[in-house]
Amino acid sequence: MHALTYERRRLTGVRSTWLVLLAVLAIDSAVAVLTVRQPALAVPVRVLTAGVPLLPLPVAALGAGVVGAFSYGQEVRYPVLRPLLLSVRRRVGLLVAKLIVIGAFSALLAAATLALDGVVYAAVLHRTPPIVPALGGFVALVVTGGWIGLLAAGLLRSAAAGMLLLLTIPVMVEPVVSLLRSRQLSGGLPGVSRWHALFPVDTGHAWLYGPLSGLHSTAALPPRGLLALVAGPVVLLLACYLLSLPRRREV
Repeated sequence: MHALTYERRRLTGVRSTWLVLLAVLAIDSAVAVLTVRQPALAVPVRVLTAGVPLLPLPVAALGAGVVGAFSYGQEVRYPVLRPLLLSVRRRVGLLVAKLIVIGAFSALLAAATLALDGVVYAAVLHRTPPIVPALGGFVALVVTGGWIGLLAAGLLRSAAAGMLLLLTIPVMVEPVVSLLRSRQLSGGLPGVSRWHALFPVDTGHAWLYGPLSGLHSTAALPPRGLLALVAGPVVLLLACYLLSLPRRREV
């Protein structure tokens, strides 16, 4: 079994992938239109990423997480590969293939939403949107969302559980952000101003990943702190999944 070829064909061959893709593009463009028509909200990064204050993650990151969760949810629901995945090595190979394919899909989804929202921005305001470094952080956040949905569904053996964990992670780590921020304010951490050039921060909103979607946030963290809070959930879920593999006889 060529795991990478299988996973690519599975992703493009199921209807749910295309339905989620169309839904994300439609919702994302609608949010961008509503945002760009309000002068007080028409910050370029917020328009391009279609940030919604009521959501802890951008729409594209949530869509990538749904596709990632479905990736393992479909394996659990239709276990046609079970006879081929008795060895740990083959299950790790399938996991690596899923991470690669979902990562590529998530990056393309992020790029598609940025391009679509850029067209909306230019059409309404009649000027080209600026390309800022924070958009790279947005792409990384979308890829992270896809991987969290994938790994959570694989670990918990449920697509619904994977999507629920994707939504709750920003809320779960918010106390960590508050603790790190209080330490920063009391002791002063170097490199914060330089990092804000990449991830602009405003202290008027409480969402952890707000800087990556043009929203306000309290996450005034140094590079290592924000990197840990973006990559940390992926590393933790990956470690838990790999540790559980020897005890399991299926994906």
